[in-house]
Amino acid sequence: MNEIEKLQRNNQELQEIINNSWDGIGIIDYDTNLVYLNNAFVPMLGFDKNELKNKPFIDLMEEEYKKPFLKLLKKDFEENKYKAEIDIACLRKDNQKIFLKVTISSMLNRNLFVINTKDITSNISDEQIIDDFVLSMHTDLHGHITKISKAFLEFFSFDKKSLIGEHYSKIIHEDIDPIVFKNINKSLLTFQEYSGKIKGKNSLNEAIWLNMKAKAIFNKYGDITGYTYLLFDITSDVTSKDELSILSKQVETSKKEIDIKNKLLQEQSKLSIMNETLQRLSHEWRQPLNFISIQAQKLELEYSIGNEPSIDDTLDVLDNIKEEANNLSNTIERFSEFLKPSVKKKEINLQNFFDNIKDSYTKELDNSSLELSIQIEKNLSFLSYEEDLKTVFLNIIKNSIENFDKNNISNRKIDIIQSFENGKLYFNICDNAGGIDDSILNKIFEPYFSTKEEKNGVGLGLYICKMIINLHLDGIITATSENKNTIIKISIPIEEDLIK
Repeated sequence: MNEIEKLQRNNQELQEIINNSWDGIGIIDYDTNLVYLNNAFVPMLGFDKNELKNKPFIDLMEEEYKKPFLKLLKKDFEENKYKAEIDIACLRKDNQKIFLKVTISSMLNRNLFVINTKDITSNISDEQIIDDFVLSMHTDLHGHITKISKAFLEFFSFDKKSLIGEHYSKIIHEDIDPIVFKNINKSLLTFQEYSGKIKGKNSLNEAIWLNMKAKAIFNKYGDITGYTYLLFDITSDVTSKDELSILSKQVETSKKEIDIKNKLLQEQSKLSIMNETLQRLSHEWRQPLNFISIQAQKLELEYSIGNEPSIDDTLDVLDNIKEEANNLSNTIERFSEFLKPSVKKKEINLQNFFDNIKDSYTKELDNSSLELSIQIEKNLSFLSYEEDLKTVFLNIIKNSIENFDKNNISNRKIDIIQSFENGKLYFNICDNAGGIDDSILNKIFEPYFSTKEEKNGVGLGLYICKMIINLHLDGIITATSENKNTIIKISIPIEEDLIK
């Protein structure tokens, strides 16, 4: 058998495998016309091959899925091979809805794409049941609502727009003491599930009693990305006499549990800090240790081959080793200082604080290359570590300016919006510097992670921000990216009796 015959046979065998695959496999062009499709498409969509051949695949989709699908086909290719995945809903020939998970891969001819489709209707049906009948919500790490079920909206009589982005306390009754919120937050921060009765309210401000269960949501890297809450209506089981007893017991229990959880949180923070500090030290020490090792080996080699160096040369090598050893010692000092707050807490006036921040960027603001918009409560003052907080904002703004330069953004804007609710001070810092790719979004707060050239950045700016917020200010810092905008969100617990 010659090479041509072998190739033809291999192609026939490959086509046979594709045709008999359980998955629907097809080839589409930029207009989504089905250039090729295997046998599995027929029972999946209910059409025969002749009806589907050269038919735009997008015509089979429900309207809301068409634009996202087309957007994936129009994406600029950064590599030779492009791959994307999307869940869509299609209508079969019998007008029954079917949900498909579609993997899109570019072919060598970039005008064509391979689509691999799996029927996930049964999975979606289960999720639909949960959405229709279970009161559930998701929040980000700061407690702001990111997702809610249809049953939740119907039960509380809210519309979706009025809840998404709001703190979940919007559905909690005013009778609930703020210390209960603190207990819930401490439970979640220490990776514990929270379960307990809580008094809620609907959009008409009517009281509702709920049994609430909350736990952390983890991504594939093991990082907590938010929290999920399940709520069960127990209003009919709670009498007015029970209500007073439950409310007072909640406060008493929360006070006791918070002390225990604070100790646990401190231990967890210590372990996390030790781990990250060791990583940083190992990175800082690697180069000087290598230098010391090389210098010592060179000296040893000279003596071993009988080429004894002069006293001056030997002293020079020893001086170099001594200097690097001192650098190592200084590194330990820098790290130990970094782990402590810079000074004692002092009163910070937000207006004065941000006036000082603006003064640091006078040049950029004067020549109109940067618009820095700050929305704050001008008369608000609180106790905290001013220098540490200043370091956080200066690092974040500096990071934005570097991304403006990197992405050649001319219309540069940074918005800082402050709010205070439920014992927490919130800051949203948003820039239009080009956004952050999803593939690295979870890494930007890691030590020594940098998207800059080595000479321009060592990847410690945002890590330092995270350490200050987590360690010194007992807060949370997160990042999201959408529409080429980056949003850094900070929440810091502040005792309300210290607010002026």
